[in-house]
Amino acid sequence: MKKLMYLLTILAVSLTFAQAQSAHPQDAASKEAAIRAKQLYVGAASPATSTTCTYNFTSGTGNKFLKYCVTVNGNIAQFQSPSGHEFLATAPIGEGYAFCDFGTSTPYYDYAGYGDSGNWQAPVKVSSTTTSVKISRKTSDGKYTLTQTITQNAGNALAQVTMALTNNTTGSKHVGLLRWADIDADNSTSNTFDYTNRTAIGYNNFGYGLQLAYVSGSAFNGAYSQDIPGGTNSCQIFTNVLGPFNGDGSVFAQVDMTLAKGASGTFVTTYKSF
Repeated sequence: MKKLMYLLTILAVSLTFAQAQSAHPQDAASKEAAIRAKQLYVGAASPATSTTCTYNFTSGTGNKFLKYCVTVNGNIAQFQSPSGHEFLATAPIGEGYAFCDFGTSTPYYDYAGYGDSGNWQAPVKVSSTTTSVKISRKTSDGKYTLTQTITQNAGNALAQVTMALTNNTTGSKHVGLLRWADIDADNSTSNTFDYTNRTAIGYNNFGYGLQLAYVSGSAFNGAYSQDIPGGTNSCQIFTNVLGPFNGDGSVFAQVDMTLAKGASGTFVTTYKSF
């Protein structure tokens, strides 16, 4: 009888272990699927996206060293400050801009390595110098023109991004304009993220971080961190907002504005390491 009970006990333990072993891959697969879902950008990419450096800027030494580059479309594809500490160049490189036409719930965005909305015309370089570049880009429907001026501030070791959105239609438009970045401090995808009303940050365990800060713009909605590395849905910006948290995330800042016929609205942010 004791021998029978012993055999039954061994059989029960074996079955439990086998069930646990068979369930583990499924749990792992589910977690991987959830991670992949979070990493997706909003929508489909077009061949027009780019992570290639077209305009390059370098200044300073020591703690004031600053090196960043801008793509033909106006994305910042690299940001290093101080020397040897990179924050944006980990693939898929993610940084860019977006806005939503709230009247039609139409998103327009370009998030570099995380794709774009496919409803943009080709960019036009308005001007470039050793310290700045100005790029204009019209939406494919002709309703809006986004003009970006990205300027090096050597004294403060920061890059200032000025975005001016113009309403080309004959009526008033309610829009939300934002700047977004996938921060990977020192090329690591695991960071600490948080935000205040005006600034969103991502930093690593060694104390190196990057901040996206609001400077000016009408009807500022706030700066936020989110628990996905991919781009913000410009028509539903709060879907993934979270802070503080540790993991693979990103940051953005947004203004909400109403543009009259032919009018422009301007939004200014800065990137600076800390």
